[in-house]
Amino acid sequence: MQLPELNAAGWTLVDGVSSSAELLELGRAIGCPVPTPNGELVKEIRVTPAAQAPSGTQSAIYGTGPFPLHTDTVFWPVPVRYVILRAHGDTRRPTTVMGFERLLQECGSRVSALAERSVWVVGGKGKRFYCSLRFRHGDSIGWRYDADLMSPANDAAVEVDKVLRPVVTHEVTDCIEWNCAVAVVLSNWNVLHGRGPDPGKEGTRVVERLYVR
Repeated sequence: MQLPELNAAGWTLVDGVSSSAELLELGRAIGCPVPTPNGELVKEIRVTPAAQAPSGTQSAIYGTGPFPLHTDTVFWPVPVRYVILRAHGDTRRPTTVMGFERLLQECGSRVSALAERSVWVVGGKGKRFYCSLRFRHGDSIGWRYDADLMSPANDAAVEVDKVLRPVVTHEVTDCIEWNCAVAVVLSNWNVLHGRGPDPGKEGTRVVERLYVR
């Protein structure tokens, strides 16, 4: 499947995806769907109060509030290539998106230079390991950042983290406004995504997520 906007902007909307089966079909057209640790391909994500959420999840940290911008699966040696989402139910709450290159531009040239030298410890599921923000996989270059799962391991990372954290929490360049017949394909190596604020009196909001490599 050719998705020019995905390559240009790091994310794109695909119309006509109104079921889990169609989401999976889209994923297979793009690459190879990757199951979650419990074996499911399409995972349902619901707005959950912190007290009811599994420990270590974003819902356990942020409850029903917004999620900061982040890369999915930073705790994998190579983060998943694509994240595909669709929403149904109360779709008023947007998904937030920012390109990593734009993020570094927002932070200034000094932080961009330090980012290249920064070293981080990733904690989460599985063993802890060291990594950089920027990585190479085959002929491709990717980025990763999750303020909740990555800790600075050298002076450059400490300085970068001080600047990145408030940006991923408060600054957003794009908001994806949902309807029930659209999916978004995110290049997880090039853009960060998050969850917007509670729209007020929110009903049941379900986001279906599919990982694709």
